[in-house]
Amino acid sequence: MKRLLVLLFVAAGAHAESTRYLLRPVYSSVGFSIVKWGVLKEEGVFRDFSGTLDFDPAAPQRSRIDVVVHSASLDTKDDTRDNVVRSDDFLDVQRYPTLEFHSTGVQNGVVSGDLTIHGVTRRIQFRPAFLGVRELPKIGKLAGFETTFAINRRDFGVVGAKWGAVPGTLGDEVQVHIVIGAVRPVR
Repeated sequence: MKRLLVLLFVAAGAHAESTRYLLRPVYSSVGFSIVKWGVLKEEGVFRDFSGTLDFDPAAPQRSRIDVVVHSASLDTKDDTRDNVVRSDDFLDVQRYPTLEFHSTGVQNGVVSGDLTIHGVTRRIQFRPAFLGVRELPKIGKLAGFETTFAINRRDFGVVGAKWGAVPGTLGDEVQVHIVIGAVRPVR
């Protein structure tokens, strides 16, 4: 799960000039939640990820985002649970070391792209909130985005068959929450 979500926009034309930003984990987060036993919301994050964002605020439809998350960097604040989710019963991080998102387009503020989890790729769409761009001394130009969207874990082959023996143990819907802080370093 080194690279999971590449989030934002595809270069629709070569006429506008986009700025290349590097996703910085120190300013970003890739998190998720799932309902357990029908009454608890279990949450987790991925600690190791990287990506690039080509972004032009004047023409966001010409933007592109690519994100790669290391699946073994999963952190749910419980080592036993982390090992279960990393196992071949769920994410199978040995066979599928990354989660990836590669955008394919942006239209009317909606990002489309290919999300790959557990070796399965599905087209998804989400609407990111643009938080702004700011020039910061000694850091560079910082761009911020945030989004939340839902996926069905079974659509990606993340079944958890051993846990499925108890009906209602885990919900199928996974809420994904991503905050992107991407930097164009000072030159």
